[in-house]
Amino acid sequence: MYTTILLLLFFAFLLLYNLSKKSKWETKTDWIVKMASQPVLTRVISFSMMLISCLILICLNGLAAGVFGFIVILMAMGSLIVLLFPFHYLSAKHVLILYVLFAGLELFIF
Repeated sequence: MYTTILLLLFFAFLLLYNLSKKSKWETKTDWIVKMASQPVLTRVISFSMMLISCLILICLNGLAAGVFGFIVILMAMGSLIVLLFPFHYLSAKHVLILYVLFAGLELFIF
């Protein structure tokens, strides 16, 4: 469950990062270009993904720990995207492989 929360927050922050005028993203895919052309829709989708992940964290951990965990994870995902994205270390293939690997480990261990 935590892996899915991390993925939701990763994509939510990535969508908001895409709307920034300062981001240098040369190789945008078609759906990213469509999302950038509709900023209101992108913000609604992004903030709804953030709200869903925050609500899941609150259900799993309680109110105070869920909100604190949400803020910490959001800061971590923001730092990860801002630091590593310009170097093109993160691609959709890498994120998908990491998600499947860690979701499998999470299901296997817990």
